[in-house]
Amino acid sequence: MLILFKEKFFPSLLEVAKHISNRLGLEAVVYCLQCEESKLSELKEVLEGLNFAARLELSDLDPEEVLEQERPYLTLLPKFEINPIAHTFKKPWSEKLAIDVENGNLLLLRSENSRLKNALLYVDRDNCSENYIRNAYNFLTALGVEFKFTTIFDERYYEFLIKKEHPETEAKEILGGMFEDYIAAVREKIKKALNLEQVEILPLKGEERKSLPYFAKFHNYDLLVISQAIQDRDEVIQNSETSLAIFEN
Repeated sequence: MLILFKEKFFPSLLEVAKHISNRLGLEAVVYCLQCEESKLSELKEVLEGLNFAARLELSDLDPEEVLEQERPYLTLLPKFEINPIAHTFKKPWSEKLAIDVENGNLLLLRSENSRLKNALLYVDRDNCSENYIRNAYNFLTALGVEFKFTTIFDERYYEFLIKKEHPETEAKEILGGMFEDYIAAVREKIKKALNLEQVEILPLKGEERKSLPYFAKFHNYDLLVISQAIQDRDEVIQNSETSLAIFEN
């Protein structure tokens, strides 16, 4: 497991890292990129205080180079709170990395999360693989995190198409049936991936890029879990105001 900081570090992220390391049996290495020497002593003190036996490295490498060098199962990064207007023009380094990286599992943690307690595990019908479902499910289960499956049906996309061909009342009935079919398909995908007989899903409607981050934030989830393969991955990363896990598909 790799923990990446740049210029400064966050003790709360190290608390979560220690918990994950203990629960999953992962060796940990902490990189502080472009950090002053004084940060090394501070980091050592925090790690000793947490009784967290992680290898510590100071480096001037780029984050991408560290990932290539270490090839970790999981990389933990800080998730910064940033003004929405400023966010339009400048993205934090960890967010850029999450958008650019195509391989490996990433966990972007907000500073207020010293422990992950509840999560949303997102599965769509067309892009999320069974491998992703199993890995994300096993990760959350091993951590002891309470979580719920969720999926999103983009009703507006289909509504526009259907209303061109059908009266409004008939269009609503067709959309209702499509919604139920979509949820059923996602449920069957999860059941097959995990060999479960029953699966409960929180069904949402709207755009993936907006509804998913908003629902997680509004309902006070600590963590949102998504696949690298979802259609609006980059926008979900940018719009999320909760901690975010991105798993390989």
